[in-house]
Amino acid sequence: MKADLDRLMHERNLDALVLFPTEFEDPYRAYLSNGAHFSGGVVKRRGEPPVLISNAMEIDEAAKSGLTVYSTEDFGESELMRAYRGDYDGRLVAFYRRVFERLGVAGRVGVYGTGDANAILRLVGLLSEAFDGQVAFVTEEVRSTIFDAAYETKDPAELIALRDVGRRASAVMRAARDWIAGHRAAGDTVVKADGAPLTIGDVKRFVRAQLLEHDLEDPEGMIFAQGRDAAVPHSKGEEEQPLKLGESIVFDLFPRRPGGYFHDMTRTWSLGYARPEVQAAYEAVMEAFRRSMELCKPGVSTRTPQVMVCEYFESLGHPTVLNTPGTSKGYTHSLAHGVGLNVHEAPYFPTFADTYTLKVGSVFTIEPGLYYPDEGFGVRIEDTVVMTETGLVESLSDCPYDLVIELKG
Repeated sequence: MKADLDRLMHERNLDALVLFPTEFEDPYRAYLSNGAHFSGGVVKRRGEPPVLISNAMEIDEAAKSGLTVYSTEDFGESELMRAYRGDYDGRLVAFYRRVFERLGVAGRVGVYGTGDANAILRLVGLLSEAFDGQVAFVTEEVRSTIFDAAYETKDPAELIALRDVGRRASAVMRAARDWIAGHRAAGDTVVKADGAPLTIGDVKRFVRAQLLEHDLEDPEGMIFAQGRDAAVPHSKGEEEQPLKLGESIVFDLFPRRPGGYFHDMTRTWSLGYARPEVQAAYEAVMEAFRRSMELCKPGVSTRTPQVMVCEYFESLGHPTVLNTPGTSKGYTHSLAHGVGLNVHEAPYFPTFADTYTLKVGSVFTIEPGLYYPDEGFGVRIEDTVVMTETGLVESLSDCPYDLVIELKG
């Protein structure tokens, strides 16, 4: 959690963290700035609170962080623009020389953020040359950065936000379930009141309206996939496809509060009835889900439940990533991932490495699934959960797990 950052900086021999400005949304910036909505930069020296640097138009937004905020004019941005005119590189170097000197940035500096890779790489090269050994910009191993370590547990304020977005996302999922159930079938096709087919696009439009009503957004794009598409884990589904009776539907919803925390949940539905092979896969997935919930405890390697699920599915005859590398059927992915300001973040659940350990305050998904493209179906069940102080996982998702939805229209 954020309170661990100074300890982690000491352990990793980092004197400062720097995030350069970007107009893109940046979860690193949101994390350090207490969720402030601005496009500027952040500097954090070890042992000190973060400092924000904002353009004048966003000073008030940056100030909502409760942190110290400098205007770019505090470092003479307008003066430098006149002095350097078309020399963009020279102006940036002069600007950051002033920033680093005033804020005492020196030594080993970690660079993070989601800005333009070309711009950041060029800027770091220019500054490295300009500071001539006074500043050493360093990188860390992917998925093992200081932020990954901090993300592994959530502080009380983050847990409040995650519970809130979980309640809102669950309400949207339930509303979608009830709305679909209110339709009727004509033959094997679900239809609207006027007799026209109810399509995946219709469902997504309804869901987007519900998200708006609950002050949520869908920046990553929900998954609502039917039949063969449901067997391709990240297929978004085809907008024009009508909903059909007896086909498996994977509905993976991962919205967030605007600019804030995500929730991630999945249900598998079959309208009217379920084909026997879908019912059997659903029962296996639910059993894997239950076993995973029981196995996840503080101190357990995240690899342990992943391997357990693989071995359980293999005992039923399903191929998995444990012993069938590259399989596109059966169990084809990891059991889980952390959730926070990113829809995917630490802790991760690798199959072959004991990299992460579950801790009190960890927030992560549990999402076993079985996929058979050639047979035309897929099944996945997913909740976002939190590891509580009691040593048990608590689900933050609230929607029935029932596979079959009876149509009542």
